[in-house]
Amino acid sequence: MTLTDAAAASDLNEVITAGHDQLWQALGACGTWWSGADRVAAIAEARQALRCELCRARLEALSPMMVAGKHDSISNMPELAVDLIHRLTTDPGRLSKDWASQVIESITEEAYVELATVICVQYVIDSYSRCLGAPLRELPIAGEGEPSRIRPQGVGDVGAWVSQSLDKSLANVSRAASLVPDTENLWRELVQIHYSRGPEFADLIWDRALTRPQVELLASTVSALNECFY
Repeated sequence: MTLTDAAAASDLNEVITAGHDQLWQALGACGTWWSGADRVAAIAEARQALRCELCRARLEALSPMMVAGKHDSISNMPELAVDLIHRLTTDPGRLSKDWASQVIESITEEAYVELATVICVQYVIDSYSRCLGAPLRELPIAGEGEPSRIRPQGVGDVGAWVSQSLDKSLANVSRAASLVPDTENLWRELVQIHYSRGPEFADLIWDRALTRPQVELLASTVSALNECFY
């Protein structure tokens, strides 16, 4: 790596880190269906999932449903909400619609989507720090206020596990969290920081350290390894 490359990498890391800092605090804000304290507790649970004995045992089993027990929880969140957080963190490739339906019936589909989106954003930010050997951030400050619990208009059954926006012009990865627009915006901002860069996404040639084909190859490889549906 040349000095120019090193300087470019350092500048990019500063941009990404600054963006992560803003998103991290936003994760602790009061949401539409979960309070700020709930969202902070969920982030703590996601980190705890990596040390959970039940999650570890399920990973080694042919099916996660073959192993019964309770998670090593550190919060007072509902039991099925804890299961969602732990399984999404440690074993997302083996989630099932039957399981999701049970969680949704217990906590509502809106709460399910908001919680899943918060954990996805948290996981990316924490993973970035781990990959760089940097310390994880302190938990965000819990925001004040009460969830409005207002369901957005223009959502419905599109054949997914949860209701989504009926606007087909949106990318499916954004529609997946469209039941909670305010929280979905955090995910969209994260994608722009790491990948799409807003309107620049429409350009076939990118003036970056990596070319557009290189970026797409890297994105496709990561998606395949993570068994991304999209």
